[in-house]
Amino acid sequence: MEKSLSNKQKAVLAQLAVRAYKQLQAYGCPVPSLEEWRHDETWKATGHTDSFTRATQKDYTLIYNRFAAYLGYEAIRDNTYTEMDKALHILRDSMQRYEIGPEYLAEVVRDQLHLPCTSKDVYGQLRKFAALEHVRNLNYTVINRGRAAARKLAEETGFETYEPHAILGTIPPGGLADHVGAVRVPKAVQDAGRRAAAPPSPRTENGQGMERHGVI
Repeated sequence: MEKSLSNKQKAVLAQLAVRAYKQLQAYGCPVPSLEEWRHDETWKATGHTDSFTRATQKDYTLIYNRFAAYLGYEAIRDNTYTEMDKALHILRDSMQRYEIGPEYLAEVVRDQLHLPCTSKDVYGQLRKFAALEHVRNLNYTVINRGRAAARKLAEETGFETYEPHAILGTIPPGGLADHVGAVRVPKAVQDAGRRAAAPPSPRTENGQGMERHGVI
């Protein structure tokens, strides 16, 4: 279900409608009452409602730009994100996080959803024809496959891996150097690890460290 307009958005549109209405009156245009005119313009902008109360987030830009046109204001772009936009964003993030290619996603979509698609147009096909739950389930599939691959790699190499954040906006403050999965590694532990990994000091013939002789 689409989210309704916020009270602030309704107030902005109401003020803009009043200005546009007064501008038409100043031009000498024959117009009905403000309320009737506003409802009529809202219907023309959205095509499905004449009320700010029943309008949704995707209608805000359409209504705003219709009133703004009467005032000569610059049109605004639609920067709202639908639930499908968010679901596809999360799916893309998971694909990058586990370094899974779009060929795999396209294969799953063809097999599970029976949508004709390739690695190049799979996201577009999902946006056009898939339901929100389909995209969310695909994300679970990708995550499960990625984690299974990570576990297998850890068993083979003996090294645990962490999941990097693929989208820059989701990187935590300070970057990823002190994060392993969702667990922050204390600085003292990081320093101890670096000291343990540092090469030993070069030693002289008598076995004493060179720092003892003022060399380093």
